[in-house]
Amino acid sequence: MPIHVALPLPRLEPLTYGLPDGMSVQRGCRVLVPLGTRVVTGTVVELDQASVPKMRNVLEVLDDEPTFSDEMLELTKRISEYYLSSWGEVLQTALPSGLSPSTVVHITLLREVADDDLATMEARAPKRARLLRELRGHVGEISVSYLQRKLKGASVADQLDALQRMGWISVEQSVEEQRTPRMVRAASVAPSLLLDDVALRAAFDLLDAKAPRQSLALGHIYLTGQSTGRPVPISRLSNELHVSPSVVDSLEKRGYIEISTTIRSSTDDEVGDLVSREESEVALTQEQSTAVATITALCDAQELKTVVLHGVTGSGKTIVYQRAIAHVIAQGGRALLLVPEIALTPQLADRFRTIFGDRVAVLHSRIAVGERLGLWKRIQNGDFPIVIGARSAVFAPLDKISLIIVDEEHEPSYKQDDPAPRYNGRDVAIMRGQINKCPVVLGSATPSLESLANVAAGRAGILRLTHRADGAMLPSIRVVDLRIERKAKRLKGALSMSAIDAIAERIERKEGSLVFLNRRGYAVHLQCEDCGDVPMCKNCDVALTYHKTSHVLRCHYCGFSEPMRSACTTCGSIDLREAGSGTQRIEEDLVQALTERMGHAPRVERMDADTTSRKGEHRKLLQRFARGDVDVLVGTQMIAKGLDIARVTLVVVVNADMSLHQNDFRASERTVQLLTQVAGRAGRTGAQPGEMIVQTSTPEHPALVAAINGERSPDVLRAWEGEEMRLRKEVDYPPFTRFIVIEVSSLEEAAVEDHVRVLAALIPARTDYLVRLDPVTPAVARIRNVFRRIIIIKNFKDKDPSGALCRSLLRNAFTSYHSTYASSAVKVTIDIDANGTL
Repeated sequence: MPIHVALPLPRLEPLTYGLPDGMSVQRGCRVLVPLGTRVVTGTVVELDQASVPKMRNVLEVLDDEPTFSDEMLELTKRISEYYLSSWGEVLQTALPSGLSPSTVVHITLLREVADDDLATMEARAPKRARLLRELRGHVGEISVSYLQRKLKGASVADQLDALQRMGWISVEQSVEEQRTPRMVRAASVAPSLLLDDVALRAAFDLLDAKAPRQSLALGHIYLTGQSTGRPVPISRLSNELHVSPSVVDSLEKRGYIEISTTIRSSTDDEVGDLVSREESEVALTQEQSTAVATITALCDAQELKTVVLHGVTGSGKTIVYQRAIAHVIAQGGRALLLVPEIALTPQLADRFRTIFGDRVAVLHSRIAVGERLGLWKRIQNGDFPIVIGARSAVFAPLDKISLIIVDEEHEPSYKQDDPAPRYNGRDVAIMRGQINKCPVVLGSATPSLESLANVAAGRAGILRLTHRADGAMLPSIRVVDLRIERKAKRLKGALSMSAIDAIAERIERKEGSLVFLNRRGYAVHLQCEDCGDVPMCKNCDVALTYHKTSHVLRCHYCGFSEPMRSACTTCGSIDLREAGSGTQRIEEDLVQALTERMGHAPRVERMDADTTSRKGEHRKLLQRFARGDVDVLVGTQMIAKGLDIARVTLVVVVNADMSLHQNDFRASERTVQLLTQVAGRAGRTGAQPGEMIVQTSTPEHPALVAAINGERSPDVLRAWEGEEMRLRKEVDYPPFTRFIVIEVSSLEEAAVEDHVRVLAALIPARTDYLVRLDPVTPAVARIRNVFRRIIIIKNFKDKDPSGALCRSLLRNAFTSYHSTYASSAVKVTIDIDANGTL
């Protein structure tokens, strides 16, 4: 029987394969199929009746039951159509890594390569000689992608094929095994006790008298089993109850518990200690009650509707989520909650587990592959009715979804920039809501202009929370004009004396302070005082950032690093200036200034990508800060959103102008959102009022005025929104158009120039529903030695509401390009609804 298989390759429609006699498969199952000389993993998307001439057969069926439900197949197909990706690429993205076996290529050198051999080959085939030289000098396995980078430009496959035919190398392929979930030992109460209340009471009486630690463990196992229906991982008993393995062994010997193995969850060893109060007992405000009633009514009616929950910072949006989800779970439904940052998941997960226990699964990219796979399978099996996670959790295999919530919906991190599909998690959540016929709640204190435009057009509803919960007041905001402070010499590095004094006062009162600067590292770059030279990345057109902790200069695009220079490599001067500030320098300056101010060293820690790269570091750092073991937390945007820690009463924004002057049409909007969000971390309870200090050199800028006054004076914020909308419409920017970026890239700059001109010529400069701008060089012209050019297209939403006309035109243009002009040395990508052009 013929089947259609979607493969994870760009621009490839599902291919037709046959099933050998005796083999059967269902729609949504994964299969191994031959493709040329490779073996690849694909997904069966359709069963057919009509055979195809010279049809190749499926090699192996990987699943007994479908990996993808009909709902997920429909969702991934819609994503592929909207974002102009292949269906197979989207299906691969929807799977946790490790679930799809892939072909591994092994290259072996068959005989010794002499210098004379290389010299002879160099005269006839220089690129082949370079490849052979690379193979001669390499020990161990070597990947094709590594060789591709070394060869630069031409397809390495052609050169490998030639060397194989000449007898220099052998190329063998094998299919790697798919990962299996990690298993752990878990305990459950013995059935003999569960079925006999008298025996159960007798067991507890005996243990209470003779072995209280065993009684404690048995009680925990019993209560957890009653609430979740699942065994308790033994590692969790150790972490939460501090009981030794011998306690568990003794209970097993007594016959009170049974030990089994179960799929390990990333939450098994986590302790929910980032919750400051019992939120299930909190009385709702009138606005919260109205929001919960509206959302639950939509869930009960299975009404497809998008609702923007616009609540000021600290207004209790999370409690609204909790009550709405509790209603859904009580009705036997499922709920999906998306968050934009991994940093937000520890505290949010703890807040939900405090109420819902082990019925909550948390998905994000920092979970180890084996654990993520196990968690994914447990969700698919129905073990978790609630899933919380970052962008990719939108593909969680939940069935019967009754409610989808996207927290901080305005965040750009919901957009996947690379690889394809370049989807927006918020918009895919809305697609999933449409398929499941359930409401989608978009929560934010600063809704995106796109969402506000949808509300204005009637495509979304809106609920407002205009006051902080628990009697808390909005933080007071103090603006520090850096122009004045600089002239008066009242700066310690990048920090004003006003900010330093305010932080010192909080430390004396044992209150917490956050210091925000959205740039990691120590210095923006190094510069020679004599000749002006700035060390640049050898792979990218960007300056290297100085990291003082590791004493290296590092590229934040490709990861290249080199030791800190002691002298200029251009003129030899030793006068090198560390220009600009990153979080490392702010941390150092702050410790020095506070030590001088208070007479003792403060407890300052830093939260950025450098300090939280290891598993669990987010949680540990937040735990120390919440307990009061840390006085000041210096950080990037990780600390700007979602943190709800009662002891925080001060937030300092080191440089409010940083995001304001970026090369991005959304710069003003991003600044308003970021400052509003970071202000919301202070004064979360009525007992301790909060304050934010904003350091800026442009306090009169409309975006800063809106951010500083917006939550207190909504009219100021609405006036800024209206003006920003007017400017966007005047120049054809979102939310009035779809912003589409086509990128052409290659290791050869001349090839990029040629191909981008060809591709631009295939797309009309203007139609009724789009305008195509001339090719331009992006702000960073070269990344990882790949040269880049971009074409920007603006698709008018009023003329092409669904974007179907624009996508059809682009498909035709891409088909013409790939059939006539495409080269393996040039890569072309397309980003629908792009975040920007960097």
